[in-house]
Amino acid sequence: MSENKTLLQVRDLSKTFLSRKGWPVPKTVAVRAVDGVSFEVGQGEALGVVGESGCGKSTVARLALRLIEADGGSVRFGDTEVLGASKADLRRLRRRMQIVFQDPASALDPRQRVGEALGEALRVHGLANRRDVRTVVERLLDEVGLPKVAADRFPHEFSGGQRQRIGIARALALGPDLVFADEPVSALDVSVQAQILVLLERLKAERNLAFVFISHDLGVVRHFCRKVVVLYLGRVVEQGPVPDIFDTPLHPYTQLLKVSSPNPDPDTAVHMAFQEGEPPSPVNPPKGCHFHPRCPHAMDVCRSVYPSLRKAGDGRVVACHLYPE
Repeated sequence: MSENKTLLQVRDLSKTFLSRKGWPVPKTVAVRAVDGVSFEVGQGEALGVVGESGCGKSTVARLALRLIEADGGSVRFGDTEVLGASKADLRRLRRRMQIVFQDPASALDPRQRVGEALGEALRVHGLANRRDVRTVVERLLDEVGLPKVAADRFPHEFSGGQRQRIGIARALALGPDLVFADEPVSALDVSVQAQILVLLERLKAERNLAFVFISHDLGVVRHFCRKVVVLYLGRVVEQGPVPDIFDTPLHPYTQLLKVSSPNPDPDTAVHMAFQEGEPPSPVNPPKGCHFHPRCPHAMDVCRSVYPSLRKAGDGRVVACHLYPE
């Protein structure tokens, strides 16, 4: 089977945030949120981005969409360099790249009726005149499994799952080629999560949509995605096809994520030799490999030299000294 044409290409993306901390004399500290992240997404393909909270997953999405400005790197969407695009070019790109946010309640204006929220983008981009907007909005609502009368209601009148369907409809309104789904089901009940995932699967197939699916839930990513990128403290530690990464994870951090995931079989013993605790602060990450304080396989070189990404099979890379160059 032929490979899908590359739609999004991210190279060496980086972002450092500065903040003032401390009392009574605050100091400026630098947080390296994203550090040299690279990946590609093909047409109609779903790429998962996984890692613990604070690893830079959501920041990667916002940088790629230019909702915030990157410090360095490249984001190419088709033939266009997103990070250097003019306002006019960026406006056109907005039609082809959209995002579904984690919290549907805060993503929707509580004072705006659903029909107005969905129709606003159509009018701004000139995709429908005032007379036809209602028809398009009702078609979008039907596509995500909501009744036409939902257009006349406010967001607070809907459940969390219904609000997320509205968020998905808004992302679809401009007919995008790529959707960033930023933890789209994490705030929902398990039964509702399954419904939203089925909806996204159907939309992906019917519209040939590409997804960058951001999640901390490996089970969801395994179900939805074809490839996966594993982030730790803003860096890629492993990347490759979903079956390979999930069945035989190479990096100790990916192994930790796997054994930490809920297992429905109570008879399956899970052995963890990892150091317990939270990830280190991104303000002052450990020298060498950032994961070495929690790694059961840490060597002297891990404490002083950060490992480069090296090939570990077909389409697979890992940043770990356990695997030679």
